[in-house]
Amino acid sequence: MFNLLPREDKFLKMLQDLEMASNRCSRLLKKLVEHRDDEAIVKEAAEEIYRHKREAKKIQETLTQEICRTLITPFDREDLQEFAVALYNIPKLVTKITDRLNTHHMYPYNGDFNKFVELIDRQAEAMSALIRELSGKLNSRTVNAKAAILHELEDQGDVVLGQLIASSFHDIEDVRELILRKDIYEMLEDVTDQYRDAANVAMQIILKHT
Repeated sequence: MFNLLPREDKFLKMLQDLEMASNRCSRLLKKLVEHRDDEAIVKEAAEEIYRHKREAKKIQETLTQEICRTLITPFDREDLQEFAVALYNIPKLVTKITDRLNTHHMYPYNGDFNKFVELIDRQAEAMSALIRELSGKLNSRTVNAKAAILHELEDQGDVVLGQLIASSFHDIEDVRELILRKDIYEMLEDVTDQYRDAANVAMQIILKHT
């Protein structure tokens, strides 16, 4: 049976839960990178990343099902779906990065990974604030301010990516390590892109509903 009345709390709660799972993965990635020399911490952080990724996948799938079963939704269906996909892509990417780091025993080189995880951690903080704003009275000024922070951090990620690739080609002679690091840099930059994409959806929602 279709639900005839919108239940904002249902969809917003799922977005909040998805954001929490995604941001936990981002913060655990920071922990994993900063403690590469501690095998116990790395193992624990990786296991938690995988757990939160599974949780995020389940939430995203449930949200998709509820969109199909609900006749009237608080925001446009495509916006809800696009927001959920962008948020879920974060733990998906973090899991891939974790696998790559651990499989190939990669460690930070001249603080390269650290530069990205710091940006991602700040994006996670800004996304938490943005979700809180969306769950409130949809104040366009405050939502756009949070979205602007996410955009600025993504722009910084683009700069960091270019700098790291350039320095790697200059400093690293081992071709295998060069390829692996470039791949990880690009996945880390993709995480910043997903936060930006989620922010874009938030701005679409604000434009349509205020």
